[in-house]
Amino acid sequence: MTTATTVDLSVDEDLQAMLSDVVSGFSGPDVRPDADAVWSTLREVGVARLTAPEDAGGSGAGWAEAAALLRTAAAAGVAVPYAETDLLAGPLRRAAGIDDSSDSTATVALLDSSGTAHGVPWAGATATVVCVRPAGDTHELADVPTDRLTITTIEGISAVPTGSVTVGEGISWSPVPTAAVEAYVLRGALARALQCVGAMDGMLASAIEHTTARSQFGRALAKFQSVQNLVVDIAAESVLARAAVDTALADALTDDLDGELSQFRVAVARSVVSQALAVAVRNVHQVHGAIGTTHEHTLHRVTLPALQWRGEFGSPAFWEGFLSRAAIVGGMDGAWPMVAEGARVEDAASRYLDAVIARSVS
Repeated sequence: MTTATTVDLSVDEDLQAMLSDVVSGFSGPDVRPDADAVWSTLREVGVARLTAPEDAGGSGAGWAEAAALLRTAAAAGVAVPYAETDLLAGPLRRAAGIDDSSDSTATVALLDSSGTAHGVPWAGATATVVCVRPAGDTHELADVPTDRLTITTIEGISAVPTGSVTVGEGISWSPVPTAAVEAYVLRGALARALQCVGAMDGMLASAIEHTTARSQFGRALAKFQSVQNLVVDIAAESVLARAAVDTALADALTDDLDGELSQFRVAVARSVVSQALAVAVRNVHQVHGAIGTTHEHTLHRVTLPALQWRGEFGSPAFWEGFLSRAAIVGGMDGAWPMVAEGARVEDAASRYLDAVIARSVS
């Protein structure tokens, strides 16, 4: 069985240093990150389209490099539609055989049977929207400029805007294989898990910095055992989440999430991240106290987006229900092998698409 221990998940040290330098310029209490400015900088240094093929103007890199960017940005609390543009919109365009050379931002809208998509991340804040709609037994795709769509934005829980997208008449559609749309679901689910792990790294760093710098009753907060326990739990949950996500990431590196255990590993990653994130967010806010709830403090830049990502591309209930059904199907004799070795399952992405069409993703 392929695991994260047998696949090299590391990235070039110079690339990681550059990514850290780039995002550090948009973080900090006195900085108000602007997604357009962040994207412009990523484009200037050549990492905005890391995984796009070189003949399409990309860097031709892989999941390891993309994961490094996702984690680094999330840890620093820097919001930018990188995942939507490079990891999600790009592969769908290429699968539909349409031009993917643009270096402008994009997001993806999975339309239901009425022609509307709900809860679209970065709705109204990208140059184009890759719209995907059901067409009988397959799907169709259209890459539509934002100004040609009806977009209703809503105030989300974080700085990442969301909203509904409705497609009108006069749009040119191209067929796209259902397999490519199902792959999009898994790619998005893994990207969100990677971002949540990065956010937890940021929470841990903030907790350590705060507890060592702040004092109470003449002692640093880090000297109190109850505070130490809170911080240690954040660290432990972060390590556990990273291990689960790295196993899915290893599958993405070897099989591009097309392996026989891919859906199972993504589901496990999402389930573990969901549970770990709940502990990390609770503990980090307890550690920071009232100051951590203020808009002036940077903590909300890592906690709120993570809570939003936790429910995208399938809620915790969706992924945990998926794993529960797999365990039930395996029966008593199959439960332990599923935990130890994984299980071949194939309906997570298709169930998600069915739920989107029905306008209810639990």
